[in-house]
Amino acid sequence: MKKKNIFLSVLVILLLVLYLIPARQQDFITSYNKDDKASKSFVTFMKKPTKEILINTINWEYLFYGKGTKTILFIHGMGGAYSLWWQQMEFFKDNYKVISYTLPEEINNLQDASDGVLKILEREQVKNLYIVGTSMGGYIAQYLTHKIPNRIEKVVFGNTFPPNTVIETKNKTKSEVIPWLPEIVISKLGQKKLNDEIVPAGNNSELLKAFLPSLPFSKKQFINRYYVVIDKFIPNPNLYKIKRIPKLIIESDNDPLVEKILRDKLKKTYGNASVFTFHNQGHFPYINSATKYNEVLANFFDAENNFASLEKTVANYFEGRRNADTTLLSKAFDTNAILFTVTDSLVLKIPLKAYLDKVKQDGKTNVTTRILDANIQGKMATCNTIFEHKTKTYKDYLSLLKVNNTWKITSKNFIKIK
Repeated sequence: MKKKNIFLSVLVILLLVLYLIPARQQDFITSYNKDDKASKSFVTFMKKPTKEILINTINWEYLFYGKGTKTILFIHGMGGAYSLWWQQMEFFKDNYKVISYTLPEEINNLQDASDGVLKILEREQVKNLYIVGTSMGGYIAQYLTHKIPNRIEKVVFGNTFPPNTVIETKNKTKSEVIPWLPEIVISKLGQKKLNDEIVPAGNNSELLKAFLPSLPFSKKQFINRYYVVIDKFIPNPNLYKIKRIPKLIIESDNDPLVEKILRDKLKKTYGNASVFTFHNQGHFPYINSATKYNEVLANFFDAENNFASLEKTVANYFEGRRNADTTLLSKAFDTNAILFTVTDSLVLKIPLKAYLDKVKQDGKTNVTTRILDANIQGKMATCNTIFEHKTKTYKDYLSLLKVNNTWKITSKNFIKIK
């Protein structure tokens, strides 16, 4: 009996020790052992001092540097930290301000993740920005797009998924077992997945194999970030304020962590997004195919925002009518534009000149205007607008064509709704 008690005591002690053993974090430079561009840029990157901010008693670490008038926010995935983006931040730093953070291990939902991001942006006085998010970070980027669309100029959803039940259902048993496992065991399981699936999918990249184990890891971090991944929200991508944001979906055709059903659902959710597909580059193309990844981002950032240029034309229309400025109105309309409205039994056709004469005759007006919706197909667009006067309200349906890189209103259907 005494021997049995001693055995049990030793077993308990061994289990306790196992639970207290932290996951080992490797040193990337030592593991990689190459004096190439990637390692040199990483050494330079890691010398940059990070900042800290306390948000609701939780400490956030982030890095903010670079030049330029525009800011890019990079958001890491479930197992990552701000350093994941070193190749992108170093590439864009000369033309953009770049910012990335490490999600604290205490954060376990989208709202708290979003609140932290907004506090960092507030401290650094960043109002409008580009966002690039990958995996869990791509999911957080979608949530931010839903929450602060008026501040986002362009957004990239990389190797990620839309709101879904697939991940939670598939990982139900694992999510119940993992909280009972020692941290060292969870780390070993992650290392096995890395060696068996993630690195092979990334063209067996030595850079990837050396870098990922160097990232900070804890059991608490792993569990809470999983809760972020399965947190739900309704994205509402067809709302105009969200639809107008240029979106780029970056995916890999052999991503071992985001299955095809979720990649397809993401593209269906954001139907007007551009899509770039990496071939055989796995879940981390921004690490093992950084040159191409940076090129794809740069081309997307440099491309014209068609919705923004369309809005300039519509703004001339709004302002021209408000101030009876026929010069602005002529700038917004094509010279051959026709306006249409309807009475009880008659469609009225109004040439542009007659409309401009009427505006000049009526003079300035106190009116609230806004765009309700717009759709763009190549060089053709439609736009729904509303004019709210004190005693009456009109709705317009505008047709536009892009001529010499400028949108022109070619026809206007309008009707009084009250």
